Formats: sequence, structure tokens, C-alpha cells
Amino acid sequence: MFAKELLKQSLPLLILCGLGGLVAGSTLGVMTDLLVDIPGLIVIIPAIIAMRGNISTTLGSRLGSAYHLGVINAENIWNEELKQNVIGSLVLSFLVSITIGILAYVTTIIFFDISPNPVKLIIIVLIAGVVSGAILTMLTIVIIFAVFKRGYDPDNITGPALATFGDIITMLSIFGSAIIVEVIL
Repeated sequence: MFAKELLKQSLPLLILCGLGGLVAGSTLGVMTDLLVDIPGLIVIIPAIIAMRGNISTTLGSRLGSAYHLGVINAENIWNEELKQNVIGSLVLSFLVSITIGILAYVTTIIFFDISPNPVKLIIIVLIAGVVSGAILTMLTIVIIFAVFKRGYDPDNITGPALATFGDIITMLSIFGSAIIVEVIL
């Protein structure tokens, strides 16, 4: 019975995750001109995707545990526990984004012998990190409550869903922020 329920909860989501990976990869394919125009942008992509996945899935796990423990519930959504987790996630996104921008600049110089515009890289990562962080934080809350409302185990759903949505949203955020920064700077 346990395996059947796990399969029922996970298989459709895993198929959707595979399709989501194709969307994220296709977005990267569309970005080829930007990758050429902005040195160091290719270095940013794996780092920011990993950051978003780690922060979002950790938030999802923390909220799932808090929901299981009765610390947060559907009737009292915006309690202090949820607020602290959301604030922590957003602050972490901001700080790690700046760090990724600096490290991408240094890495591009060391490994590719190209000197990119450090302000441009940091702003791209900061915009993409904060925008995707805000979207994924809201999405995490929605997923947690929807999963519990349906009676599913959030450990089976939250991680894969957030990882896939995180890849797609982060790639679109990088693409959008690179276009904006390219036009402005």
C-alpha cells in the first residue's frame, strides 16, 4: 500500500519535473546571444540555480516540518514562525546573490582571462536572485498548504516541485535581468 501511494503522489510530479527541465534548458538555448555579450554570465547560471534550489527546498522542508508539528496551519498562515522563515529565505537570497556575483567576476578573470563588468554581473545576479527568491518563497507556501490540504506527504512533493519550478523561474529571472541590465548599462 505504501509503494502504491508513493507512486501515485510522485510519478506525475516526476514526469512534470522532466518536462520542466526541458523548459529550463530551452530558456538557456534562447540566451545564447546574451551569453556571448555578457562575459561571466555562463558562470552565474549553475551557481544561482543551485542557490535557488537549495534555499527553496530547505524552506519547503522547514515549512513541511512546521506544518507536521502544528507550528503553522491553514487557519493561522502568517504566524511568527512562517514570517521568520520567509524573511530568512529572502535575506539569504540577497546575501548569496551578491556573493555569487563577486565570485563569478573573479572566476571569469581567473579561468577565462576575460575581465567582465563586475557591476553588471552583480546586478544581474542580485535581480535574478531576489526576484526568483520572492516568487519561489510564495510558491513554497502555496505548495505546502496545497499538499497538506490534499492529504499528501510534503516530503514526496515539495522537493521535486520546488527544484523544477526553481530551475524554470530562476532561468527566466536570469534571462530577464540580463536583458534589463544590458539595456540599462
